[in-house]
Amino acid sequence: MLIAGMAVAGIGLSAATVQPATGSHQLAGGMSKPTGPDPSASGTPAPLTISEVNSVPDGIRAKDQRSGEEVATPWDLPAGSMIFNPASGREEVTDPAIARLAVLFGDSQAAGAAGVNEADTWVQLGLAERGYKVKFLGGGGIGFAAKTPSTSNYADSLDTGRKVLPYGNPALVVVQGGGNDASQGIADARILSNADRLLHDLKASYPNSEFLFIGTLAKGQGYGGGRRSQVDALLAGFAQRNGIRFISAGDWVTRYGVGDKLVDGVHLNRGGHQALAKVLATDLKAMGIRGPGAK
Repeated sequence: MLIAGMAVAGIGLSAATVQPATGSHQLAGGMSKPTGPDPSASGTPAPLTISEVNSVPDGIRAKDQRSGEEVATPWDLPAGSMIFNPASGREEVTDPAIARLAVLFGDSQAAGAAGVNEADTWVQLGLAERGYKVKFLGGGGIGFAAKTPSTSNYADSLDTGRKVLPYGNPALVVVQGGGNDASQGIADARILSNADRLLHDLKASYPNSEFLFIGTLAKGQGYGGGRRSQVDALLAGFAQRNGIRFISAGDWVTRYGVGDKLVDGVHLNRGGHQALAKVLATDLKAMGIRGPGAK
């Protein structure tokens, strides 16, 4: 069996090349990669990476286009294997559930707080309701630029490798937050700069995935939403300029009457999370966002 050429960290695979056919090679998402003249003419055909041979764990065996011999892909490796992705310049991790994953960066609204576990938060429950398996990479107290003494912000945690993305093409990539950026008094320009850096880095790994931003949970302007509602509006503009779908939560506390379910003015109790999970799932459905695991 041949091994398609890609750096695989910590795995004892020898590297061989997959010979491309003349013309173009079909990539994920229906795009084609030009391969130049007939490889036999030059004698030095350009190798294809593993991701170009078999970009999703679809159960179909990848084969060498000339010999017909099977080619190993990342999905032949044990789950959790580290793979270097040359497109992003980062090591990423294999997850056989990649095709139904929602990769989620978020704050304590998604991580859980005040006695609520992350799987029971309104963000994760809403995504699960729409058929996604959630891979959470955020944390409490952080945001686009906000950080804690022990945890980097979204962009820095990805750049430094403290957060490791799953390899492949997830069904959905979600970025939620802004509350800690608001509470830490971070300026608009810095929030936008880090949001832009995060989006650039995520798209390097996931050029064919669907993206969604979810804004900052707040009471709303005129009802005490203050800076939290302002950051929500800031992120809405960012998403619009970048052609990304956006769900605003900047007035949800007031609009959906969950103010009495806030345990500390910011975090919801279990009932509040359940109520807003239904709101999120409804909004996702209205936008046509439906995971492959939806019933």
